[in-house]
Amino acid sequence: MNMNNNRFTLVLLGVFLLIGLPTLRAQFDFVYNDSILVVKNNDTISMAWSGGMSHPQFSTMDIDFDGKEELVSFEPENGMIFVYEKSLVNGLIVYNYMHDKSKLFPADVRYRMKLVDFNGDGKKDLFTYGVGGIKVYKNTGDASNGLSWDLYQDPIMTVTNGALVNLYSASNEIPAFVDIDGDGDIDVLTFHSYISRVEWHKNLSMETYGHSDSLIFELEQACWGDFMEDPSGNTIDLNSTFAPCGTSFKVIEEGGPRHSGGSILALDINGSGLKDLIIGDVSYNNLTMLVNGGTTPNDNALMVSFDDTYPSTDVPVNLSNFLTAYYEDVDNDGIKDLIVSTTSKGGSENTKGVWLYKNKGANDHPDFQFVEEDFLQNEMIDNGKGSIPVIVDVNNDGLKDLLVANHYNFHATQGNSSRMNYYENIGSPQQPEFKLMNENWENFQNSGFSGRVSPSFADLDGDNDQDMIVGLSNGKLYFYENSGGTGAMAFSIPQVQLKDNNGNFITVPNYSTPELFDLDNDGLTDLIIGQGNGPLLYYRNIGTANNYSFELSNPDLGMVDLSTVSYQQTIGVPRFVRENGITYLFTGSRSGNISLYSRIDGFLAPGFSFQLISDNYAGINTKSFSAPFIANMRDDDSYDLFVGNEVGGLWSFRPGDTASLDLSNEIMQTPVELIIYPNPSKGEFALELSNLNGQTYNYRVLDPLGRMINSGHNINESKLNVQLLYPESGMYFIEVIIVNSNLRIVKKLLVK
Repeated sequence: MNMNNNRFTLVLLGVFLLIGLPTLRAQFDFVYNDSILVVKNNDTISMAWSGGMSHPQFSTMDIDFDGKEELVSFEPENGMIFVYEKSLVNGLIVYNYMHDKSKLFPADVRYRMKLVDFNGDGKKDLFTYGVGGIKVYKNTGDASNGLSWDLYQDPIMTVTNGALVNLYSASNEIPAFVDIDGDGDIDVLTFHSYISRVEWHKNLSMETYGHSDSLIFELEQACWGDFMEDPSGNTIDLNSTFAPCGTSFKVIEEGGPRHSGGSILALDINGSGLKDLIIGDVSYNNLTMLVNGGTTPNDNALMVSFDDTYPSTDVPVNLSNFLTAYYEDVDNDGIKDLIVSTTSKGGSENTKGVWLYKNKGANDHPDFQFVEEDFLQNEMIDNGKGSIPVIVDVNNDGLKDLLVANHYNFHATQGNSSRMNYYENIGSPQQPEFKLMNENWENFQNSGFSGRVSPSFADLDGDNDQDMIVGLSNGKLYFYENSGGTGAMAFSIPQVQLKDNNGNFITVPNYSTPELFDLDNDGLTDLIIGQGNGPLLYYRNIGTANNYSFELSNPDLGMVDLSTVSYQQTIGVPRFVRENGITYLFTGSRSGNISLYSRIDGFLAPGFSFQLISDNYAGINTKSFSAPFIANMRDDDSYDLFVGNEVGGLWSFRPGDTASLDLSNEIMQTPVELIIYPNPSKGEFALELSNLNGQTYNYRVLDPLGRMINSGHNINESKLNVQLLYPESGMYFIEVIIVNSNLRIVKKLLVK
């Protein structure tokens, strides 16, 4: 379901979709809310619920056309965009996370993002990855209508040896978009596709039209600066004799060592008026600065010296690994500062990976002085990669605390390891407040669990304390008995592995995510397991209150399907809640959306399906991997929703402005359901909708590669025969959208 507003009111869905949903009130009408204070190192952090940060790429731009630039970061890990407002408070710069602003950017920004005004209209445009190269969105917004974008060029083309070709830039490279020759238009510096040298693609907009509002490129120099990175080590070959360096600038060699990833920042380091470089390499922990000793203009660039421990005059960068430097004004003093972050997804520092150097000099002659190694990260809840929030009373004081588990934290020498951060609730029953107490709760970092840990809690042995089951990335589950009694949690050595009622190990292929919840409402806590690629598993507790015994009752609980065209791997994160006697299911998944299901009570047996209310609940989307946790942790019976994501942080949500809304008097309709048959098919099938009641719908068929191969619009027949022409074997997706309610239903079709 496509939601443009982050405030999702269930009145609309109730009217169109459900019967017997009498009390789904606005407790579930969540909006972003950062009112819960979080204390770290005895200071209240300012952006606790801003979502974290792993490998950010930085730019600045005036988002809301108020004349002030915000700081914008892009995460190549999952495509998330974060906007931070800069304010001066008591002489200090304070950052404020602007949650809704990220939705103002194009949805298909991938691998890299740089905001640069290429056409001189005073509004920064967006450069991102296009297939094998560079895609550009033009900023068409204004103060009256807000920020908007038009796709301007995809991909950027360039003339090389007389042929018009794609301006190549690999997905793991960060090119420089800068005016190299000082003629007023934006040129491109990028690494050659398989040689470690820099190409200058000159923009001919000024030469062609006399203004800078076009992107017309030609390869001007195939070895700009006349240097190469040493293919066998972390050094620079100045005055390289390897063609085309030192020879014809437009000779393209046929072979040589491949350059597998790098970053380029072009700026004037020494006030010479020439563009010097700061470059990073995919394999190393340092930045290298190269001094341009050429002549003005920069088309005669010649790198004459380099500093491979930059900045050697202060604290050299030493950060694992593949670094990128950004030159942006972070404190609104008009002078650009240096930000250094890691770029390699999964293979570099992800908790203290943003180094800030304050510029004590000028924009054309900077003097960088080290400030901190966790810029912005130190103001956030951030636990490495893949955060998983869980609310539970850890210290048994009557207030529910916060645990943040994760996929892993990066360690350059010890290997990656998983851990849990423990935030104690030091607030009140009316207003929670969290304080970071332990970044390695229960020593999970040294447990040998190198993949993800995902905990769930319940009293499984009748001693009135919360025991724990932990799911791992290898699919196994472990039971931890809590021996703390009426005090804080204290866990004994875990069983070798959790077993079922027959003594068999309970396991899934990967990414086991347990949820302990009395699903059948018989007074015993059951076990539901999400997994990396498959359905939810329901293990009913057939034991006693003092001795649990889990029996596999349904291997496809509710027929919940979390796969999408983009993500076949589901990584399901199930969370159940019972509100006024009715059970609901919130699920996170690899897609980044939150799905909400009802019609659960009485539908637990195999063959029954839960009712999907929304597959994009509250408009929440973390781009890839979402982990929700919904909890009643205040004395007003309202709910808080916490959502973890791929980059290690959390979002927090509270009920919206319509808190008194009640659906008890709404007239509900029977839900529309979609049936596809025959399935499997040879390419001809029937699409049948029950309870359509004259409503119109649109449909489309997507092939295994996600391409639309068939569609129809404004149809009101409840049964439709569809014929696919020359289909290839594989899994297809049938999507139906009910026009009036915007209800989206997706089913899979196997073509043989």
